[in-house]
Order: sequence, then structure tokens, then C-alpha cells
Amino acid sequence: MKEKARQLLHSRTVFSQGFLREDGLIDIVGSIRDTKSYDIPKSNGTILNSGEPLHEMKVTLTINMEMKIIDANAETYSAPYKICKEANFKTGGLIGETVGPGWKAKVNTIIGGSNGCTHVRELLVSMATVAYQTIYGEKSRLTREAKQKGIKNPFPNNPSKPTLLNTCYAFDETSEVTKKQWPKYWKGSKPQH
Repeated sequence: MKEKARQLLHSRTVFSQGFLREDGLIDIVGSIRDTKSYDIPKSNGTILNSGEPLHEMKVTLTINMEMKIIDANAETYSAPYKICKEANFKTGGLIGETVGPGWKAKVNTIIGGSNGCTHVRELLVSMATVAYQTIYGEKSRLTREAKQKGIKNPFPNNPSKPTLLNTCYAFDETSEVTKKQWPKYWKGSKPQH
């Protein structure tokens, strides 16, 4: 199918990274940036030029290996209104929470609606996956290293049901991935279409 001619109007960049700190904690740092392809008038009477950020925020979550939030910070570098920056202190209400099931609901309860910034909330929701990927990857790396060195695994397997089971197509209880990784929870193959 031939693509129709189109003109770019709006761009959003969402970027997150996970860092291991020297104190053993993990920093999950995310940013969100919105730009327009045309000039727009700002509320203060100036002009936001094409390509300049309409929204630009950064959020840092410091978590431990159990995904508990030790510190939370949001910064607003660009927003349509000066008052927008004042909502960032509410992000501290996430301290003590755990990133995991129900994360989006927790974020919405603590900084939802007029208690916070829509863009910071959206960023926090996407950062949960980055937190999980960072922690899971680091635990796997440390487990492999322990095995290679012949020392005790610092993160022994949890005998309970895997948290990833049935969270996506690959981890469906009938998939070949589940059969290999968690045979105890494999329910047999689905019929092919």
C-alpha cells in the first residue's frame, strides 16, 4: 500500500535508562520531550519556535533490588505554564511504593489528576518496564557470575508462580518459551490456526 503524503506536526520522544549506583541501588532515569513543527504563541506572550520543546521533563527513581522506591524526583525544563513546575514535589509521594503490579494505579492515585503533571505520570508508567528490565537483567547477571565462580546464588529462584507468566504472547502458559523456562507451569501447546 502506497503511503500518503503527510506533514509532521508533533513529535514526542520518551527515553529511559537504568543505572547501577556505587551504593548498590538502581537509578531509573526517564525523559519526555514534545516539540511542534511550527511556531506557537506561549501564554506569556512570547513565541515557542518550531522544534523547541513545548514539554520537557526528567524523572529519576532510585530503587532497590526489590523495586522499592527509595527516592523520586521530577524536573520540568519546559512547559506551557510557569506553574507546571510546582507539581513536581508531589512525585516524592512515590517514595516507599514498589514498582510492580498495579503501578499505573499507584501513580494515578498519588499524582493523578490535579495532583500532578500528565506528562510526568505518562513517563513514570513507561519507566516501570525499564525498571523491571534493569533489575531482572542485573539479577540474572549476578546469578550467572555466582554460578561461574562457584559461590552461592544471591538471588535463588522463587518457587512461586513466575511473575511474567501470561503477561505477553511469549510468556503465555502454552508457549514454547514457557515450556523451556518454567516447565512446571506449561499447560501444553495451543491449537494452531
